[in-house]
Amino acid sequence: MTKIMKTCIITDISQTSNEQERLMSTTNIDKIEEHLKYESEGSKLMLIDQQHAPLNLDLNLSNAFVHFFYCKSGQPIFQFSPQYQRPLPQGSYFTIYDQSRDLPVSVHAESGQMVYICIPPEEIHNVLIENRTAMVELGFEGFGVRDYSIKDINFNLDLALDALLNAKEPNLLKSLFYKSKILELLSHTFDTTEDHLYEACPFLKEKDNVERIKKARNILIDNLACPPSLSELAKEIGMNEYNLKIGFKNVYGLPAFKYLQEHRLNYSKKLLGEGQHQVSEIADIIGYKSSSHFIEAFRKKFGNTPKKFMGSK
Repeated sequence: MTKIMKTCIITDISQTSNEQERLMSTTNIDKIEEHLKYESEGSKLMLIDQQHAPLNLDLNLSNAFVHFFYCKSGQPIFQFSPQYQRPLPQGSYFTIYDQSRDLPVSVHAESGQMVYICIPPEEIHNVLIENRTAMVELGFEGFGVRDYSIKDINFNLDLALDALLNAKEPNLLKSLFYKSKILELLSHTFDTTEDHLYEACPFLKEKDNVERIKKARNILIDNLACPPSLSELAKEIGMNEYNLKIGFKNVYGLPAFKYLQEHRLNYSKKLLGEGQHQVSEIADIIGYKSSSHFIEAFRKKFGNTPKKFMGSK
């Protein structure tokens, strides 16, 4: 079932709680550069990870852009003026677009994690134009003159935000990396057809179960050389083996150990490219019992042997 966007005009709040007043009276304003990861022709991506410190951020939201604020944890307060404010609940995102004016806003939170992107509406339309038919079916008709709406973060969007906030920043091609993440966030923001996941695996409706699946994936990745068995993994995350098997495939698209195999080979490609290890050493690092098995698996996946791949670099 497609979720309906709720359009909300900012309401007049003449009184705030003592806690809100305390947050908003602080003079410790964050520098935007501390959070800014990508900027190109006005488009921006900011990662705000303040799990152990207050957030106090002043922004000027240009009327030429659509602004998305995704709240992973905490409850930031958006203060538009002394009389107008909105809280953004954890697990939701705020879309702000107003053609008539630039919009100064102060964002305050005692702690939390948030991702902010802004992008011109015409660029969003260009990105989606190849999927115009699908977007019409999803109910997207473009942006009007004004939009202040809050909507729940969907399942796939939650996974993408989690991966982005925990991603290791690349040493090279940073702009390409973060631009791709913006496109990924947009694709999941406008995709509301994820109910098939819950129909196939209803227990994924429980956030705790999703977190257990994420934990299982991290355990496998952290133990490439000697991963636990499926039963051991299920016991470690507190889930029965059947639900782990079905849930993992629904979340990551592959059975757990097929996913592990793919990750091993992709990681081996990275290690080969760095040129710091011999083929036999890499086979040991990623958990192959023999170099020959690793070489054959690598050849099947990438169409080349590890040594030839190293020689081509």
